[in-house]
Amino acid sequence: MEGTRTRDDGIPDRLTLHVGDEGKLLERARARPRPTELVVSPVELHQRNVQRRLREARLPKDAFRFEDPVGICLRVLERAERPTAAVDRVDRLSLIRSINDPPAGDGSTDRSLPTGVQSHDPRRLEQIRTAVEATTNFHPERIAAWTETAGELAGPIGDESTALLDAGVGIERELRELTAKAVSETALLRRATRTITATNGSAWAEAFPNVDRLTLLGLSSLSAPHTDLVHGLLAATSVEVDIHFREGTGEYLRRRAPDLLAVADPGTEALE
Repeated sequence: MEGTRTRDDGIPDRLTLHVGDEGKLLERARARPRPTELVVSPVELHQRNVQRRLREARLPKDAFRFEDPVGICLRVLERAERPTAAVDRVDRLSLIRSINDPPAGDGSTDRSLPTGVQSHDPRRLEQIRTAVEATTNFHPERIAAWTETAGELAGPIGDESTALLDAGVGIERELRELTAKAVSETALLRRATRTITATNGSAWAEAFPNVDRLTLLGLSSLSAPHTDLVHGLLAATSVEVDIHFREGTGEYLRRRAPDLLAVADPGTEALE
């Protein structure tokens, strides 16, 4: 089923939303001297499926360059001569463990954590940090919205929601104090988004001079970091963006897209 939009439904003109219907991509397959479309998915399997369908249909792949979100952001940052080093998950867990090692004999840390979460469980703390990052991208408007919503929830539910946000932001802040690298690869998406908008799209044009379309495939959700990257591209470049949501959650996400894109200054961080 193909996504449709109207001029007044809150979706930018150069953004087309689909539920499934990845066959549309194959219709654009043709011989090219260089790629003009970036085909991006967080999960490599979706890219392999498209490549397989192109082979089976004996269609050329020349028009497409297959990447993941981090890959395209690394290229933007490299061309803009911005730092690209990021802490990997193993090192991040080690840093979180060091943050939460209690003072000698103390047996506790100062940070307030959600009920049932132990300060000596770095994997659970990293899950919380990652969830807050995916939901807010540490953008001040989204953090404020989370705080406001949590304040309206009754009793323990609201308290737990506030505690999750505070823990995620707190862990992120402490990690930044311990390393000069980006805390995560997702931080590189934010950095690339800011670079694209701050340069009025020239950083993108340097990185991908021939690309006029970005296609995101196989999304069962639309995280805040990916939303902000799309928003930044639409605001600062002339690139067309197609997003293909997966069946099941696709219709809901398509309805939610205007709200997801509504924040100002994509890539801005409340922690700066």
